Amino acid sequence: MKNRDKNMDRRTFLKTTGIVGGASFAVSSGLTSNALASEQAKDTSIKAVPTRIMGKSGIPVSILSFGGLDWSTNQNLLRLGFTMGVTMWDTSDRYQNGKSELGIGEYFGKHPEDRQKVFISTKATEATDPAQITAALDQSLERMKTDYVDLYMLSMMKGVPTGAKELMEKFKKEGKVKLVGFSSHLGNDQVVAQSIAMGWVDVLMITYNYILMQKDQIRKQIDDCAKAGIGLIAIKSQAKTHDAKETPEALAATQYFMEKGCTLEQAKIKAVLSDERIASVCSDITSVTILKDNVAAAIDNLKLSSRDLSVFKTLAEAESRHYCQGCGKCLAAMGNASRIPDVMRYMMYYNSYGDRDRARGLYRELPEDLRKCLASRDYSLAESACPHGLRIGKIMREASTLLA
Repeated sequence: MKNRDKNMDRRTFLKTTGIVGGASFAVSSGLTSNALASEQAKDTSIKAVPTRIMGKSGIPVSILSFGGLDWSTNQNLLRLGFTMGVTMWDTSDRYQNGKSELGIGEYFGKHPEDRQKVFISTKATEATDPAQITAALDQSLERMKTDYVDLYMLSMMKGVPTGAKELMEKFKKEGKVKLVGFSSHLGNDQVVAQSIAMGWVDVLMITYNYILMQKDQIRKQIDDCAKAGIGLIAIKSQAKTHDAKETPEALAATQYFMEKGCTLEQAKIKAVLSDERIASVCSDITSVTILKDNVAAAIDNLKLSSRDLSVFKTLAEAESRHYCQGCGKCLAAMGNASRIPDVMRYMMYYNSYGDRDRARGLYRELPEDLRKCLASRDYSLAESACPHGLRIGKIMREASTLLA
């Protein structure tokens, strides 16, 4: 009976990927998004991406989220994701120089009936005072052709602006925003503790993956958020490294999960979603292939066993030597102005994501005086403070050349 159930799960998985593979052909051959959606609708046996409730809000969101692409050039991908149930879309006023939000506005211009079915989250990335935040929100609403967003976030890395609580309550009262929160690429310690203490935060967007879930303190932070009713969106679920090193452990894990019927990347998504306190995994779904793989991982019946999770524990021990976990200890040693975690993240985009334009664009936004001295600074204090032994000086020197 057990083997029969496993075979049934595998057939479901293959059917899903096969259907989406057909969709991939349709997109590449020029089939319109409306026709594509119609073809999807004909097969009622295809399951939509499941939903989970976002914290204490009572609002359901898809467990997979679109990250902030240039949606002005990816309309068919957005439409296909919608038809498959990927109805949480995350963006920002700064993503793709505004083209991410503009593309969403273009989509709603074509499909206004879909707005009520989509959960939109956006952010004021650089705004730090009430006037700037208000202007950023109004601009986002205009770009996306909507009179409200479901979730509005500020960057915790910029700190909590004075009057943030009152401002967010004002946005809610005006109907411009339903939920509010913070996003951060740094470690979760300060983000979680401060958000719980403030008492008015609905949602946090935090880094969470198979490496971080091995840590007792991280699991406790997730539990603390759940107890406080704070919804959680996971980013960096693939735990891509700054140097794209292929470790023997990664190869072994790849082979192991392929024998189970999924890719390592799909298994990483499953690992995060195995914690039901995570409402959604947000990732850069940049192609139909990635979309179909992520959706298949979300809807098939293949569950991770304790042995599967032990494989991830072994992989995490190996990969942590190449992965900046955003703990911020390097900043404590060398100051926030050193921007070490930011540069590490840009190197991850460059090497592991293959998104070199994005990496270089973000790097060029760093202060000029920092870029000029990046390769010549002494990073011995930061390296001594790093709990994972990252060769920070070497990475900074490489960044000064590759990202310039």
